[in-house]
Amino acid sequence: MKKFGLAVLLLVAFIGLFRIYANQQFPYTHDGENHLARFANYKIALKEGQFPPRFAPNLLNHFGYPVFNYNYPLANILSVPFSALGVSYELTFKLLTVAAVILGIAGLSKWLKILNLGGNERFLGLTAWLLNPYLVNLVYFRGNIGEILSYSLLPWIFWSIEVFRTDQSLRKTINHTLITTTLVTVLLLSHNITAILTIPIIIFIAVIRLWGKSKQAMFSFVALFWAISLTLWFWLPAIFEMKMIVLGSAASVSEFALHFSTLAELLWSPLKFGFSYPGSIDSLSFAVGLPVIIALASSLFLLQRKKDGFMLALSAMTVLLIVLQLSVTLPIWQLFKPLKFIQFPWRLDIFLAALSAPIIASVAKRSKLASSLIVLFILVQLTVIFRLHPADYFHKTNLDYDVFSQTTSTQNENMPTNFTYPNIGDWQPLPETILGKSEFTVEKWAGSDHLYQVSVIEDALIVEPTAYFPGWETWIIKSDGSKEQAVGSAVSESITKAQGRIAYELPVGEYHVQTKFTQNTPARLVGNSVSALSLLGLVSYFLWLKRMEKRS
Repeated sequence: MKKFGLAVLLLVAFIGLFRIYANQQFPYTHDGENHLARFANYKIALKEGQFPPRFAPNLLNHFGYPVFNYNYPLANILSVPFSALGVSYELTFKLLTVAAVILGIAGLSKWLKILNLGGNERFLGLTAWLLNPYLVNLVYFRGNIGEILSYSLLPWIFWSIEVFRTDQSLRKTINHTLITTTLVTVLLLSHNITAILTIPIIIFIAVIRLWGKSKQAMFSFVALFWAISLTLWFWLPAIFEMKMIVLGSAASVSEFALHFSTLAELLWSPLKFGFSYPGSIDSLSFAVGLPVIIALASSLFLLQRKKDGFMLALSAMTVLLIVLQLSVTLPIWQLFKPLKFIQFPWRLDIFLAALSAPIIASVAKRSKLASSLIVLFILVQLTVIFRLHPADYFHKTNLDYDVFSQTTSTQNENMPTNFTYPNIGDWQPLPETILGKSEFTVEKWAGSDHLYQVSVIEDALIVEPTAYFPGWETWIIKSDGSKEQAVGSAVSESITKAQGRIAYELPVGEYHVQTKFTQNTPARLVGNSVSALSLLGLVSYFLWLKRMEKRS
């Protein structure tokens, strides 16, 4: 096919992927509605003074839920300007998804171009990436915007490594360090699992491409560590405060070994709405994509003959990621315990589209037969995607998402370990007394800040309708003006009696009480400080570069 025809094919594929967003309603997916509720709570948390947001104030029927302390914040951050302008969360989701994929296409195009894979073969690689079953599943059925963002960022990361390899001047390398730091930073905030798994892949590709180029290698690793330090405000609490939630005991983590794919599912399984079930029978497609299969099969012969070491390395890595999704590799997963937090081994498919795109383009460049087969399989995928439909459509107002009463986690994985209170439907914006006798006058009640007066008639155990999570602090101001802390970083006996709600005891007297969510835990204070210093360093570095450019 001529370049124009392939460009049209790419455009048609793009239309096919996103035609579901032409509907004014929102497609029903696994995670889409949850992300919309997170957009809402992120905005609310910021308005209430949380910076950065960690505790979603309105989730769990206003008892609150620490979902932001543990789950990828990039999509929520990007949604804030739209929320400030009053754009609906549903439209915001659609705009972010489409923009991310467009940027992903641009990044992949730049990576293929710098690898000298231009012309017709580049369009084949781009179209195969766009129609990869993993991305189609994300848009049509799963709706995980964090994975969509990371899927689209991966090509930019690989392009960035290649730029280090080709830039010979020190000034260009120094300038590119800033770009790479930014790219890796946003990747690390895009999706937890993808970010963790990408780091060894980045290191592997960087070692291969920058071997013998010590200056470029040094700057690339400076960018990586700089990006990590910029994101410690999120990652340090997410890791070191994990014991404060029930994530480790969630079925999706403990039963990961029941979700290996079968070889047949990886080679071919129909695209449709479904789920990953324990065992070998699933209703969700885990196919790697026909163009990927034909490219890998062809690469064994074509690339070996041309002695293209990098493409062979990409092929080997792609095959390894496919094999790791099979149950035969269970001993490897058991050896590396943190792998269980991937939850589903088939999530490794997220890397295949980007890693295989250069292989597809390279194979198509070397063999007309392989090129024709890839075009044929792309046309088959295109036919399939135009026959797809989401499970359903729905629409809710922004207010509906603002007061979303669930947790936005499938198995409530981020529930505080001590929270066992069952009657969450009884929420009211005022404290209650479960022992003794007292009266309350509420002055302010927001999801992140409570201010009220209490008159204790009999020694009382006072409970606030909020799930306790470290960071919540309650300060008591006595009638004589003295001040003492009643709730802090430790789970007190009162909180245990209140089944995980904020609680404290007071003797007879008149008091002024303020309860506020803070950043006051060691991991948050250290993470916030390191990230702030790293950001200051990054800005200083940028200004220094600009000054050097003016002088030259």
